Amino acid sequence: MTDPTPVGSTPLADVRGEARRVVAAVEAAGTLARVVGGVAIALHDHVALPASLVRPYADIDLVVQAGGESILARTLVEIGYEADRKFNALYGYRRMLFWDRPNERQLDVFVGAFSMCHKLELGGRLVAGATLTPADLLLTKLQIVELNPKDVADALALVVSHELGAETGGDVIGLDRLAAVTAGDWGWFTTASDSLARIRERTELAGPLAEIAAQRLDAISGAIDATPKSLRWRARARVGRRMPWYELPEEHVR
Repeated sequence: MTDPTPVGSTPLADVRGEARRVVAAVEAAGTLARVVGGVAIALHDHVALPASLVRPYADIDLVVQAGGESILARTLVEIGYEADRKFNALYGYRRMLFWDRPNERQLDVFVGAFSMCHKLELGGRLVAGATLTPADLLLTKLQIVELNPKDVADALALVVSHELGAETGGDVIGLDRLAAVTAGDWGWFTTASDSLARIRERTELAGPLAEIAAQRLDAISGAIDATPKSLRWRARARVGRRMPWYELPEEHVR
């Protein structure tokens, strides 16, 4: 269960508090939703971050368990959101939009999976806490082909805030989860590897945090490189970059 959070019927101005309020309300109504994107990473505020990794957040992004869309939509309206009816009628089986008019914020909902350049299946992954796991949050960033400075800052914030380990270790970046996703899909592996290299190159950290980030990024790259790959992965690897291995979404979620 998530931490008890006052629900009420008016969205909060504080984006972190509002994200927690939404998750609590949806769970109380009978389904599961978890925060994703920059706000989710901000909720993992385990260490003091340098100014270069701290940024404002304009919107809230969620993943809801497949089959829970109707409960979520009804609950969001009850707690002060306005549904984008046209968008939801067209795409509600995979994605929905809602509006927080008082705070001029958009709430974006992904259904069962997080899809941008690749698809991250999340069935059974909406575990305890207000957000996705650190590994899944990192995968939402590593799947981006055209990383921007906000993506790099978010990824680095996750990496310096969490030790690496197996997912059974608790609030860590689960190397086993990263390996499982990338070992079965050459496209996923290639984009994630490219993103890790770009993050490693573009870091503006200094001192001990820079060393921690470099060591952990290298360890992540080494772990996904070393994991045995599937037959499907190896077959696609023979084609390589001669054919597209990713999609470019019209709109990146931040």
